[in-house]
Amino acid sequence: MDSKRIWVIYSSRKGGHTYPSRAIREYVESKSDGYQAQLINTLDVSGLMSIVDRFGRLGDLKLKSIYRMGYRRLYEDSHMMKGLYHFTTSLFYHYGKLRNKLTGRFGQPDIIVSIQPEVNAAARLFKVWFSVPFHTVIIDLAIHGLWINRYIDKYYVANEPLKNDLIGYGVPEHKIIVSGMPLRAGFSKVVARRVSAVRKRLGLSPDLHTVLLVGGLLGKMLDFPGAIESIMDMQIPLQILAVLGKNEANRKKVMALKAKYKWPIHLFGTVSNMDDLMWASDVVISKPGSVTMAETLSLGKPMIVINPLAGSAQELRFAGFLEEHGAGLWIKSVQEVGRALREITGNMEKYSHMCSRAKSLGHYSLSASETIFDNIRQAVESREE
Repeated sequence: MDSKRIWVIYSSRKGGHTYPSRAIREYVESKSDGYQAQLINTLDVSGLMSIVDRFGRLGDLKLKSIYRMGYRRLYEDSHMMKGLYHFTTSLFYHYGKLRNKLTGRFGQPDIIVSIQPEVNAAARLFKVWFSVPFHTVIIDLAIHGLWINRYIDKYYVANEPLKNDLIGYGVPEHKIIVSGMPLRAGFSKVVARRVSAVRKRLGLSPDLHTVLLVGGLLGKMLDFPGAIESIMDMQIPLQILAVLGKNEANRKKVMALKAKYKWPIHLFGTVSNMDDLMWASDVVISKPGSVTMAETLSLGKPMIVINPLAGSAQELRFAGFLEEHGAGLWIKSVQEVGRALREITGNMEKYSHMCSRAKSLGHYSLSASETIFDNIRQAVESREE
Protein backbone atom coordinates (compact mmCIF):
# COMPACT_ATOMS: atom_id res chain seq x y z
CA MET A 1 0.00 0.00 0.00
CA ASP A 2 1.36 3.44 -0.97
CA SER A 3 2.12 5.90 1.81
CA LYS A 4 -0.06 8.96 2.24
CA ARG A 5 1.90 12.03 1.17
CA ILE A 6 2.01 15.12 3.38
CA TRP A 7 3.48 18.04 1.49
CA VAL A 8 5.09 20.47 3.93
CA ILE A 9 5.71 23.57 1.84
CA TYR A 10 7.68 26.74 2.44
CA SER A 11 9.34 29.33 0.21
CA SER A 12 12.46 30.72 1.86
CA ARG A 13 16.24 30.48 2.10
CA LYS A 14 16.16 31.32 5.81
CA GLY A 15 17.16 28.40 8.00
CA GLY A 16 14.49 29.10 10.60
CA HIS A 17 11.73 28.00 8.24
CA THR A 18 13.20 24.50 7.94
CA TYR A 19 13.16 23.65 11.66
CA PRO A 20 9.36 23.32 12.11
CA SER A 21 9.03 21.40 8.83
CA ARG A 22 11.82 19.01 9.82
CA ALA A 23 10.19 18.53 13.20
CA ILE A 24 6.95 17.47 11.50
CA ARG A 25 8.81 15.07 9.19
CA GLU A 26 10.80 13.67 12.11
CA TYR A 27 7.62 12.90 14.01
CA VAL A 28 5.81 11.39 10.99
CA GLU A 29 8.78 9.13 10.27
CA SER A 30 8.86 8.00 13.91
CA LYS A 31 5.26 6.76 13.64
CA SER A 32 5.85 4.56 10.55
CA ASP A 33 2.13 4.10 9.96
CA GLY A 34 1.63 4.70 6.26
CA TYR A 35 2.40 8.42 6.03
CA GLN A 36 5.40 10.28 4.68
CA ALA A 37 6.17 13.99 4.99
CA GLN A 38 7.85 15.53 1.95
CA LEU A 39 9.58 18.86 2.61
CA ILE A 40 9.23 21.20 -0.35
CA ASN A 41 10.92 24.55 -0.77
CA THR A 42 9.31 26.17 -3.81
CA LEU A 43 12.55 28.08 -4.40
CA ASP A 44 14.24 24.76 -5.17
CA VAL A 45 11.48 23.80 -7.58
CA SER A 46 10.86 27.07 -9.42
CA GLY A 47 13.79 29.08 -10.72
CA LEU A 48 11.46 32.04 -11.25
CA MET A 49 10.42 32.07 -7.59
CA SER A 50 14.05 31.81 -6.53
CA ILE A 51 14.89 34.94 -8.52
CA VAL A 52 11.91 36.78 -7.05
CA ASP A 53 12.98 35.76 -3.53
CA ARG A 54 16.52 37.02 -4.15
CA PHE A 55 15.20 40.45 -5.16
CA GLY A 56 12.82 40.41 -2.20
CA ARG A 57 15.59 39.79 0.33
CA LEU A 58 17.68 42.53 -1.26
CA GLY A 59 14.75 44.91 -1.02
CA ASP A 60 14.20 43.99 2.62
CA LEU A 61 17.74 45.14 3.36
CA LYS A 62 17.92 48.19 1.10
CA LEU A 63 14.32 49.47 1.19
CA LYS A 64 13.47 48.99 4.84
CA SER A 65 10.94 51.80 5.09
CA ILE A 66 8.96 50.49 2.11
CA TYR A 67 8.99 46.93 3.40
CA ARG A 68 7.95 48.04 6.87
CA MET A 69 5.06 49.98 5.35
CA GLY A 70 4.01 46.85 3.44
CA TYR A 71 4.18 44.75 6.59
CA ARG A 72 2.15 47.35 8.49
CA ARG A 73 -0.54 47.20 5.81
CA LEU A 74 -0.64 43.40 6.05
CA TYR A 75 -0.91 43.68 9.85
CA GLU A 76 -3.85 46.02 9.27
CA ASP A 77 -5.30 43.35 6.94
CA SER A 78 -5.36 45.66 3.92
CA HIS A 79 -7.44 43.96 1.22
CA MET A 80 -5.51 45.79 -1.47
CA MET A 81 -2.12 44.64 -0.16
CA LYS A 82 -3.33 41.06 0.35
CA GLY A 83 -4.90 41.03 -3.11
CA LEU A 84 -1.63 42.19 -4.64
CA TYR A 85 0.29 39.39 -2.88
CA HIS A 86 -2.29 36.79 -3.88
CA PHE A 87 -2.25 37.89 -7.51
CA THR A 88 1.52 38.16 -7.95
CA THR A 89 2.30 34.92 -6.07
CA SER A 90 -0.26 32.96 -8.06
CA LEU A 91 1.05 34.53 -11.26
CA PHE A 92 4.64 33.52 -10.52
CA TYR A 93 3.59 30.00 -9.49
CA HIS A 94 1.51 29.62 -12.65
CA TYR A 95 4.09 30.89 -15.11
CA GLY A 96 6.84 29.09 -13.24
CA LYS A 97 4.94 25.87 -14.09
CA LEU A 98 5.06 24.95 -10.42
CA ARG A 99 2.26 22.38 -10.64
CA ASN A 100 3.99 20.24 -13.24
CA LYS A 101 7.33 20.51 -11.49
CA LEU A 102 5.84 19.53 -8.14
CA THR A 103 3.97 16.50 -9.41
CA GLY A 104 6.93 15.44 -11.54
CA ARG A 105 9.21 15.44 -8.51
CA PHE A 106 6.88 14.56 -5.61
CA GLY A 107 3.83 12.85 -7.10
CA GLN A 108 0.33 13.70 -5.85
CA PRO A 109 -0.24 14.97 -2.30
CA ASP A 110 -2.93 13.74 0.06
CA ILE A 111 -2.72 16.96 2.09
CA ILE A 112 -0.75 20.21 1.90
CA VAL A 113 0.70 21.88 4.99
CA SER A 114 2.11 25.37 4.52
CA ILE A 115 4.44 26.95 7.05
CA GLN A 116 4.81 30.31 5.35
CA PRO A 117 2.38 33.15 4.53
CA GLU A 118 3.81 33.55 1.03
CA VAL A 119 2.61 30.01 0.29
CA ASN A 120 -0.76 30.74 1.89
CA ALA A 121 -1.20 33.55 -0.62
CA ALA A 122 -1.55 30.86 -3.31
CA ALA A 123 -3.86 28.58 -1.28
CA ARG A 124 -6.62 28.86 -3.87
CA LEU A 125 -4.24 27.76 -6.62
CA PHE A 126 -3.09 24.69 -4.65
CA LYS A 127 -6.71 23.75 -3.91
CA VAL A 128 -7.62 23.98 -7.62
CA TRP A 129 -4.52 22.06 -8.70
CA PHE A 130 -4.66 19.18 -6.22
CA SER A 131 -8.14 19.11 -4.60
CA VAL A 132 -6.79 18.15 -1.16
CA PRO A 133 -7.03 19.77 2.30
CA PHE A 134 -4.80 22.79 2.83
CA HIS A 135 -3.55 23.38 6.39
CA THR A 136 -1.12 26.00 7.68
CA VAL A 137 1.22 26.02 10.67
CA ILE A 138 1.76 29.62 11.73
CA ILE A 139 5.39 29.81 12.82
CA ASP A 140 5.22 33.50 13.70
CA LEU A 141 4.38 34.93 17.13
CA ALA A 142 2.35 37.73 15.60
CA ILE A 143 -0.42 37.46 13.03
CA HIS A 144 -0.78 39.46 9.82
CA GLY A 145 -3.25 39.27 6.97
CA LEU A 146 -1.10 37.24 4.57
CA TRP A 147 -1.36 34.19 6.84
CA ILE A 148 -5.11 34.19 6.29
CA ASN A 149 -6.89 32.83 3.24
CA ARG A 150 -10.47 31.59 2.98
CA TYR A 151 -9.25 28.49 1.14
CA ILE A 152 -7.29 27.29 4.18
CA ASP A 153 -9.01 24.47 6.05
CA LYS A 154 -7.03 24.46 9.34
CA TYR A 155 -4.75 26.88 11.17
CA TYR A 156 -2.27 25.67 13.81
CA VAL A 157 -1.03 28.34 16.23
CA ALA A 158 1.47 28.39 19.08
CA ASN A 159 -0.78 29.58 21.92
CA GLU A 160 -4.16 30.98 22.98
CA PRO A 161 -3.35 34.67 22.38
CA LEU A 162 -2.55 33.89 18.74
CA LYS A 163 -5.82 31.98 18.42
CA ASN A 164 -7.65 35.06 19.66
CA ASP A 165 -5.75 37.20 17.16
CA LEU A 166 -6.83 34.91 14.31
CA ILE A 167 -10.44 35.13 15.43
CA GLY A 168 -10.03 38.91 15.39
CA TYR A 169 -9.04 38.66 11.74
CA GLY A 170 -12.30 36.82 11.02
CA VAL A 171 -11.07 33.22 10.96
CA PRO A 172 -13.83 30.86 12.23
CA GLU A 173 -12.90 29.32 15.58
CA HIS A 174 -13.55 25.76 14.36
CA LYS A 175 -10.69 26.15 11.88
CA ILE A 176 -8.12 27.02 14.58
CA ILE A 177 -6.13 24.52 16.65
CA VAL A 178 -3.79 25.60 19.44
CA SER A 179 -1.02 23.11 18.75
CA GLY A 180 2.19 24.89 19.67
CA MET A 181 5.04 25.26 17.19
CA PRO A 182 6.70 22.04 15.97
CA LEU A 183 10.10 21.67 17.60
CA ARG A 184 12.94 19.21 17.34
CA ALA A 185 12.36 16.10 19.45
CA GLY A 186 15.08 17.00 21.95
CA PHE A 187 12.96 19.76 23.49
CA SER A 188 10.22 17.40 24.65
CA LYS A 189 12.83 15.02 26.06
CA VAL A 190 15.12 17.43 27.88
CA VAL A 191 12.40 18.62 30.28
CA ALA A 192 12.46 15.19 31.92
CA ARG A 193 16.06 15.77 33.05
CA ARG A 194 17.27 17.75 36.04
CA VAL A 195 18.83 21.08 35.11
CA SER A 196 21.77 20.40 37.40
CA ALA A 197 22.45 17.09 35.64
CA VAL A 198 22.41 18.76 32.22
CA ARG A 199 24.77 21.47 33.47
CA LYS A 200 27.14 18.85 34.83
CA ARG A 201 27.16 16.98 31.52
CA LEU A 202 27.96 20.23 29.70
CA GLY A 203 30.82 20.99 32.09
CA LEU A 204 29.07 23.97 33.70
CA SER A 205 28.85 25.13 37.28
CA PRO A 206 25.60 23.74 38.73
CA ASP A 207 25.09 26.72 41.06
CA LEU A 208 25.84 29.88 39.08
CA HIS A 209 23.11 31.78 37.28
CA THR A 210 23.47 30.89 33.61
CA VAL A 211 22.72 33.04 30.57
CA LEU A 212 22.68 31.82 26.98
CA LEU A 213 23.57 34.16 24.08
CA VAL A 214 22.29 33.03 20.66
CA GLY A 215 23.15 34.70 17.35
CA GLY A 216 21.79 32.43 14.62
CA LEU A 217 23.51 29.88 12.40
CA LEU A 218 26.08 32.39 11.17
CA GLY A 219 26.43 34.07 14.55
CA LYS A 220 25.84 37.50 13.02
CA MET A 221 22.47 38.27 14.56
CA LEU A 222 23.88 39.36 17.92
CA ASP A 223 26.71 41.64 18.98
CA PHE A 224 28.35 39.11 21.32
CA PRO A 225 31.25 41.32 22.48
CA GLY A 226 28.89 44.21 23.20
CA ALA A 227 26.48 42.00 25.17
CA ILE A 228 29.27 40.42 27.22
CA GLU A 229 30.87 43.80 27.96
CA SER A 230 27.51 45.06 29.20
CA ILE A 231 27.27 42.05 31.55
CA MET A 232 30.85 42.60 32.74
CA ASP A 233 30.09 46.25 33.54
CA MET A 234 27.32 45.19 35.92
CA GLN A 235 29.57 42.65 37.71
CA ILE A 236 26.80 40.07 37.82
CA PRO A 237 28.01 36.67 39.08
CA LEU A 238 26.92 34.31 36.34
CA GLN A 239 28.29 32.00 33.67
CA ILE A 240 27.82 32.86 30.01
CA LEU A 241 27.12 30.39 27.22
CA ALA A 242 27.79 31.97 23.81
CA VAL A 243 26.61 30.09 20.69
CA LEU A 244 28.69 31.86 18.05
CA GLY A 245 27.73 29.76 15.06
CA LYS A 246 30.18 30.23 12.21
CA ASN A 247 31.29 33.71 13.28
CA GLU A 248 35.05 33.33 13.83
CA ALA A 249 35.59 37.08 14.12
CA ASN A 250 33.28 37.21 17.12
CA ARG A 251 34.96 34.14 18.60
CA LYS A 252 38.31 35.94 18.67
CA LYS A 253 36.79 39.01 20.31
CA VAL A 254 34.96 36.95 22.92
CA MET A 255 38.11 34.95 23.68
CA ALA A 256 39.84 38.23 24.52
CA LEU A 257 37.00 39.16 26.88
CA LYS A 258 37.01 35.70 28.45
CA ALA A 259 40.42 36.35 29.96
CA LYS A 260 39.08 39.49 31.68
CA TYR A 261 35.82 38.08 33.03
CA LYS A 262 35.71 36.94 36.63
CA TRP A 263 33.25 34.10 35.96
CA PRO A 264 33.15 31.37 33.26
CA ILE A 265 32.42 32.05 29.58
CA HIS A 266 31.76 28.92 27.50
CA LEU A 267 32.03 29.24 23.74
CA PHE A 268 30.17 27.09 21.21
CA GLY A 269 30.17 27.08 17.42
CA THR A 270 27.37 25.46 15.41
CA VAL A 271 25.47 23.23 17.84
CA SER A 272 23.02 20.34 17.60
CA ASN A 273 22.07 20.38 21.29
CA MET A 274 20.33 23.73 21.63
CA ASP A 275 17.72 22.01 23.79
CA ASP A 276 20.40 21.14 26.38
CA LEU A 277 21.90 24.63 26.32
CA MET A 278 18.52 26.32 26.78
CA TRP A 279 17.44 23.94 29.53
CA ALA A 280 20.72 24.54 31.37
CA SER A 281 20.20 28.31 31.21
CA ASP A 282 18.19 30.66 33.40
CA VAL A 283 17.76 33.35 30.73
CA VAL A 284 18.17 33.31 26.94
CA ILE A 285 19.34 36.42 25.07
CA SER A 286 18.71 36.64 21.33
CA LYS A 287 17.17 38.65 18.56
CA PRO A 288 13.39 38.06 18.49
CA GLY A 289 13.33 35.22 15.95
CA SER A 290 10.12 33.20 16.21
CA VAL A 291 11.70 29.72 16.27
CA THR A 292 14.29 30.60 18.94
CA MET A 293 11.55 32.25 20.97
CA ALA A 294 9.24 29.24 20.64
CA GLU A 295 12.06 26.90 21.70
CA THR A 296 12.86 29.03 24.74
CA LEU A 297 9.24 29.49 25.80
CA SER A 298 8.56 25.76 25.46
CA LEU A 299 11.06 25.20 28.28
CA GLY A 300 9.57 27.95 30.46
CA LYS A 301 12.66 30.15 30.21
CA PRO A 302 12.43 33.97 30.18
CA MET A 303 14.09 35.87 27.35
CA ILE A 304 15.79 39.17 26.76
CA VAL A 305 15.28 40.05 23.12
CA ILE A 306 17.26 42.77 21.36
CA ASN A 307 16.20 44.75 18.31
CA PRO A 308 17.33 42.73 15.27
CA LEU A 309 20.37 44.08 13.45
CA ALA A 310 18.54 43.74 10.13
CA GLY A 311 15.56 45.75 11.41
CA SER A 312 12.86 43.16 10.65
CA ALA A 313 9.44 44.70 11.23
CA GLN A 314 7.75 41.41 12.13
CA GLU A 315 10.45 40.52 14.66
CA LEU A 316 9.78 43.81 16.44
CA ARG A 317 6.19 42.62 16.82
CA PHE A 318 7.43 39.29 18.21
CA ALA A 319 9.44 41.25 20.77
CA GLY A 320 6.37 43.25 21.70
CA PHE A 321 4.37 40.03 22.07
CA LEU A 322 6.96 38.62 24.50
CA GLU A 323 7.04 41.71 26.70
CA GLU A 324 3.28 42.27 26.57
CA HIS A 325 2.67 38.77 27.93
CA GLY A 326 5.28 39.06 30.67
CA ALA A 327 7.63 36.32 29.46
CA GLY A 328 10.71 38.50 29.09
CA LEU A 329 12.16 41.91 28.37
CA TRP A 330 12.58 43.76 25.09
CA ILE A 331 15.61 46.03 24.87
CA LYS A 332 16.81 48.20 22.01
CA SER A 333 20.58 47.67 22.19
CA VAL A 334 23.22 45.36 23.68
CA GLN A 335 24.32 48.15 26.01
CA GLU A 336 21.12 47.43 28.00
CA VAL A 337 21.82 43.69 28.44
CA GLY A 338 23.52 43.97 31.83
CA ARG A 339 20.78 46.14 33.29
CA ALA A 340 18.06 43.81 31.98
CA LEU A 341 19.81 40.75 33.38
CA ARG A 342 20.15 42.35 36.79
CA GLU A 343 16.46 43.25 36.69
CA ILE A 344 15.49 39.62 36.04
CA THR A 345 18.01 37.66 38.10
CA GLY A 346 18.00 40.09 41.02
CA ASN A 347 14.30 39.64 41.75
CA MET A 348 13.30 35.98 42.19
CA GLU A 349 9.60 36.80 42.42
CA LYS A 350 9.75 38.56 39.06
CA TYR A 351 11.91 35.79 37.59
CA SER A 352 9.45 33.09 38.72
CA HIS A 353 6.55 35.05 37.24
CA MET A 354 8.36 35.33 33.90
CA CYS A 355 9.07 31.60 33.93
CA SER A 356 5.39 30.90 34.56
CA ARG A 357 4.31 33.22 31.75
CA ALA A 358 6.87 31.70 29.36
CA LYS A 359 5.62 28.20 30.10
CA SER A 360 1.99 29.21 29.60
CA LEU A 361 2.83 30.60 26.15
CA GLY A 362 5.14 27.80 25.06
CA HIS A 363 4.20 24.47 26.64
CA TYR A 364 1.97 23.38 23.74
CA SER A 365 5.05 23.24 21.52
CA LEU A 366 6.44 20.20 23.35
CA SER A 367 3.68 18.09 21.77
CA ALA A 368 3.00 20.21 18.66
CA SER A 369 4.11 17.68 16.05
CA GLU A 370 1.87 15.01 17.58
CA THR A 371 -1.14 17.35 17.68
CA ILE A 372 -0.62 18.49 14.11
CA PHE A 373 -0.09 14.97 12.76
CA ASP A 374 -3.21 13.67 14.54
CA ASN A 375 -5.28 16.37 12.85
CA ILE A 376 -3.60 15.80 9.47
CA ARG A 377 -4.36 12.09 9.65
CA GLN A 378 -7.97 12.77 10.63
CA ALA A 379 -8.38 15.16 7.66
CA VAL A 380 -6.92 12.65 5.19
CA GLU A 381 -8.83 9.66 6.48
CA SER A 382 -12.16 11.50 6.65
CA ARG A 383 -11.90 12.17 2.90
CA GLU A 384 -11.66 8.43 2.24
CA GLU A 385 -14.79 7.48 4.19
